[in-house]
Amino acid sequence: MIRFFLLFLVMMAGFVRASYAYEFQQIKGIFGYLQAHYDNPIDYKVLSLESSKMLHQFDRDIELYYSDSKAFLYEGKQLIKTFDLPKENDPKLWQQTFNSILLTGYQHSLIIKQNPAEFEVQILKTITDHLDSYSRVETDVFKENMIDYTLKDNVLYLKASTFYHGYAQNLKTIISRYSNIDGIILDLRGNRGGYFDEAIKTADLFLDDLLITYSVEKNQPKRFYRASKGDILRGKSIVLLTDETTASAAEIVVAALSEQGRAFAIGSKTFGKSSIQQAQKLNSSTLYLTSGQFFSPSGKSIQGQGIMPQICTGLTPSCLSSDKTDPQKDILTAIHLIQNTLS
Repeated sequence: MIRFFLLFLVMMAGFVRASYAYEFQQIKGIFGYLQAHYDNPIDYKVLSLESSKMLHQFDRDIELYYSDSKAFLYEGKQLIKTFDLPKENDPKLWQQTFNSILLTGYQHSLIIKQNPAEFEVQILKTITDHLDSYSRVETDVFKENMIDYTLKDNVLYLKASTFYHGYAQNLKTIISRYSNIDGIILDLRGNRGGYFDEAIKTADLFLDDLLITYSVEKNQPKRFYRASKGDILRGKSIVLLTDETTASAAEIVVAALSEQGRAFAIGSKTFGKSSIQQAQKLNSSTLYLTSGQFFSPSGKSIQGQGIMPQICTGLTPSCLSSDKTDPQKDILTAIHLIQNTLS
């Protein structure tokens, strides 16, 4: 009977470890993923120990303290375990320490066991809080078919808030339904970016064998992105609407189409974010890590600079802020431009 009980305890311990590995599969190797893709220096000690303090946010009885060489995990006033801390800034060693602390806290906290998915997301958010301002975790999943469109005076108006998976194909499908239009308006106001590859595919729809952008990413050679042959609009006019929140992937499209003379930009100066974020889909969220920079076809970095539209409808001479009181003004200006000038 005793032997059976001991065997049962061993099996349960194995189950707890397996359960932990399953529930936290996205964070148990996160430092290796950071080392491979993140483009800035990392203090793995700070990342490991400060993120581990999230245990206390979920369960107030669990508390972590640390010195230069040791970390101490408490449950209430009782010391649960002491951890020897690595001396080197080695992601593998700090990942082991991180995993060990979380596993120990997990084993002692019923609250965390009841909320493993939420705990995982909050840990990842705490980690990205210690990275640059563009790296992040988002729990909102990009939805398909987010392009709003309408025909205005034989000009096709299209707007989406982000470059989600499938955006370029959806855009192509919508445009293909209107063969006799004078041109299109691509409203990128409020579009803060999205997936890098969707921005490339979008610019490719309208450029005929021209350079879209090039990127410099961690552990990767400089990569040039060139459009394939063919323009789905066959040279018909394109106007891009921009404002101070047009950013990242949206700016790739603006830079490529305007510098290559394929589109005309109207509005206010764009945000100025040329960093590339690798998007990794997790269980219930998406992790974005800054992995490099992209450059316009002419070799310009827009980081902190933004892109100035050809026609500024902003409120100041510097064109830094848009007129939010009349969002239709830029659309009407674009329609007039397509029908009376660009055509």
